[in-house]
Amino acid sequence: MHILVVEDDPTVRNFVAKGLKEAGHLVELTDNGKDGLFMAVSEKFDLIILDRMLPGGIDGVRLLATIRAQNNATPVPLLSALAEG
Repeated sequence: MHILVVEDDPTVRNFVAKGLKEAGHLVELTDNGKDGLFMAVSEKFDLIILDRMLPGGIDGVRLLATIRAQNNATPVPLLSALAEG
């Protein structure tokens, strides 16, 4: 599978990417909604994993709505977690 991961936290992003790559998937990464949107509409992905809270003015919910407005029906799970400490 060709998978896009849009996650601003490098620890989470790298953890998710490592697991997906070890499972044999082709993984592309970005850390913000603006680049995530560009990639999502420019390339064909089998799955797009989004962080709900992203920097740069386009959060995960807004990014998902914009992707759907492009008639893109790619499955998109949203990650939602807060790091403390």
